[in-house]
Amino acid sequence: MQLLKINDTTRRPYIAIIGGSNFLRKAPALHLLASQCDGLFLVGKLSFQIMNGLGIPVSSCLIEKNATKEVLQLIEIAHNRNIPIYYPTDLWCLNSNNNEQLEIFDSAELLSGLISLGWTPVDIGPSTLERISSLLSSYKKILWIGPTSFDLTEEFSVGATQLGQILNKASHNSCDIILVGGAACKAVKGMSDSSSQYTASENESIVWEFLKGRILPGIAALDKSYPYQIPWDDVFSDTTQPLFVDIGSGNGLFLFQMARNWEGLNFLGLEMNEKLVVRCLQDVASAGKRNLYFLSTNATSTFRSIVSSYPGQLTLVSIQCPNPDFNKEQNRWRMVRRMLVEAVADLLQVNGKIYLQSDVESVLLGMKEQFISHGKGQLVVDSDGRMENPFGVVSDWERHVLARGAPMYRTMLRKV
Repeated sequence: MQLLKINDTTRRPYIAIIGGSNFLRKAPALHLLASQCDGLFLVGKLSFQIMNGLGIPVSSCLIEKNATKEVLQLIEIAHNRNIPIYYPTDLWCLNSNNNEQLEIFDSAELLSGLISLGWTPVDIGPSTLERISSLLSSYKKILWIGPTSFDLTEEFSVGATQLGQILNKASHNSCDIILVGGAACKAVKGMSDSSSQYTASENESIVWEFLKGRILPGIAALDKSYPYQIPWDDVFSDTTQPLFVDIGSGNGLFLFQMARNWEGLNFLGLEMNEKLVVRCLQDVASAGKRNLYFLSTNATSTFRSIVSSYPGQLTLVSIQCPNPDFNKEQNRWRMVRRMLVEAVADLLQVNGKIYLQSDVESVLLGMKEQFISHGKGQLVVDSDGRMENPFGVVSDWERHVLARGAPMYRTMLRKV
């Protein structure tokens, strides 16, 4: 499975149907999906946490009390982006005194009192499935991850089977479907043409780790082989403006200030740390910035794919204070590899610039050497030595270094 398809937001609107349990452990991934999708439908035990966060009375035995902060944060992200969060309206329930007695209850009615009478939710009900079916007709991309049932010892359920039928219908209406986990994959197994209609992975835990930002073996290769298609018109208000790309954008504070100071440019931060990117995207949405965006990616392998589709000109690229690994000479400047240098040199407009800086002189010299050596003769030094910061905006680490009286080493390269 190409994991990066989950993060690709080219096909919109995009909804995620999310099941399972353990909200706290999955919170970073859930926050990421809230920042990318146009709607969330939570089922399984995760739905109880959202209902409680929205003020719907839920029995205390169903609530993850240590996840309250993360639940409210998810709701805030969705509110700031003006996207809906859906949850089950009815549930199949089992009588704990009679294992053969199943009844359908309204969710609010069940959660506010019937559990104390011995009823336990086991699966989503027919009204919930009808609601899902109605909603999905307006979406062009659907992710289903995790079981719909509330009894996680039962991976397969009637609700999952019926949801599989709903998705099978959606797939024939030119909708992209991504299935993650045993329940989702089994629900569509054997359906006509299912192999060609879906992107599927039964390894749910790997996908959750990927969504949480963990760099997994093989992700860099997937990054390279799967071309990014960014909906630039949705990201920036004016895609004819020149583009400034900051590689390794960290907490994004440098780019936020740059975007405020230079409204005639568009700014893109590329950062491998998924958690930092999620936080940055939340802040972008809250601030209503339309000349600033962040992507979680390994820029070494994806820079060309991402930037080559931008409608305007690439005018400036910055790499600031990469982490040196002094224990391994070959990894000394891990952020700057030949593949990245060649992509930057090819895509940068003539007279476009590359800004390099570090508080470690050998790191700066190493980056500079890489760009000059692999820049195909297109890059020359524009400013060097102890040059001043040309932007009047400092990064967090730069501020820390200068505050202790240490020097920063900078180089500006130019494409000829």
